Amino acid sequence: MNRSLKTVLWRTAIAVAILAILLGAFYADQNARGLNRWKQIEHEINARGVSVNWDDYIPTMPPTNDNFFAAPMMAEWFQRKNGSSAPVTSVPLGNLLDNPDNIVDLIDGSSASNYLAWCAPFDSHFKLIREALSRPTARLVGDYRKPSEVPIPNFVTYRALGQVLAHRAKCHLVLDQPDRALEDLTLLYALNRALVQDGKPIVLVTPMVHTAILQPYVNAIARGLDARALHEPELAVLQRQLANIHLLPLLVTAFETERAAACRQVDSSIDDLLRSPTTPRQLTQLGWQFIPRGWMDENKVLVAEIEEQMIEAIDATNQTVSPTKALATNIRANNAFQHTRPWNFIAAICIPNFSKAAETVAREQTWVDQARIVCALERYRLHNGQYPPTLATLVPQFIDKIPNDVITGKPMNYARKDDQDFLLYSVGWNEVDDGGITARNGDGSEDRDRGDWVWHYPEL
Repeated sequence: MNRSLKTVLWRTAIAVAILAILLGAFYADQNARGLNRWKQIEHEINARGVSVNWDDYIPTMPPTNDNFFAAPMMAEWFQRKNGSSAPVTSVPLGNLLDNPDNIVDLIDGSSASNYLAWCAPFDSHFKLIREALSRPTARLVGDYRKPSEVPIPNFVTYRALGQVLAHRAKCHLVLDQPDRALEDLTLLYALNRALVQDGKPIVLVTPMVHTAILQPYVNAIARGLDARALHEPELAVLQRQLANIHLLPLLVTAFETERAAACRQVDSSIDDLLRSPTTPRQLTQLGWQFIPRGWMDENKVLVAEIEEQMIEAIDATNQTVSPTKALATNIRANNAFQHTRPWNFIAAICIPNFSKAAETVAREQTWVDQARIVCALERYRLHNGQYPPTLATLVPQFIDKIPNDVITGKPMNYARKDDQDFLLYSVGWNEVDDGGITARNGDGSEDRDRGDWVWHYPEL
């Protein structure tokens, strides 16, 4: 081997060694930097009594005989099978989807009787659900060790059953059977409560399903109030049910759970995440297997910071939400994920649209709180022949406490128009008091981003 070749090989070896040392130093620096940032934010979150460790969200399965979802047919009807897009897994409950009258709003005596006759074959199934609801716990059956495999409720089944029970209740009200209407609404209320009563893990789909069931439930109550078809006994029961519905704390719990799930995905499920057909193709071309571990920690930091900012937009104790903070978080997330980078790509996949979720839940909680207030107003009217001059007049005989506006944290806006009419509204997502004016989209539907959130029937 000549001297020049030896020199080239020697210099190449030195260059490779130097490059290896530099790469090692680079990886060590990035890993230490990312880990330190993660440990710092993890400590800050833990100091507030919240865990970012997915293991802390894995529930203990209750005894089979105590579990609603372990009762005959309940898992098959109300639990979505992993990897399946089938909306309803069992017939004849699936036939509940088949009747277009489920969402028809105009009901007369004839159509009410026909609908109740159509529903009659399902009475045995409703009885089965009532029996299952007597069990003290409700935990979806499945493997909770991996966030991606956590069992979730069957959204379409819940929504369909909600529509049917709510429409049945409306039909009973048209036929002057408020006690029968209360039976249907109480079953719907109990089914909805079972979905959220055990507390963990509450993933984001849970409050979304919860909200979807509440819409027909509250709509049916609104129908009864508008028609003055509900009497004191039914109004008192429904008012108590409405008082137990708290969506904002549930949403906070879901955000905390989703954060822990996202961090676990970063730690242990990167392969599965990047091979998913829903993952943008450019992410699989980043050579992610060569990415420093510290950049994975940076993804976790970004998830934790953005979700913490969203959680701070919601005051779960006082049950209020700040649209300004929620929108600011959404803007920050959009800016953070405007360009795909190794230190943000998994965070971009994991973080949902928090602002829209918060707005949806805030609007539904407002509708629930208004229904509760109007039940008290109607009880007052039945007792006194007119509506009260102020909401404070209702306390304590007709309601123990007036729910505040979830946007302002102050009393809901109320004005008695005359003895038999009133105006009740929240300032809405724009945080501006528009005097009880509902903003409209081009198709005439309510624009929830603008205007006030006014109590009315039949719109939601």
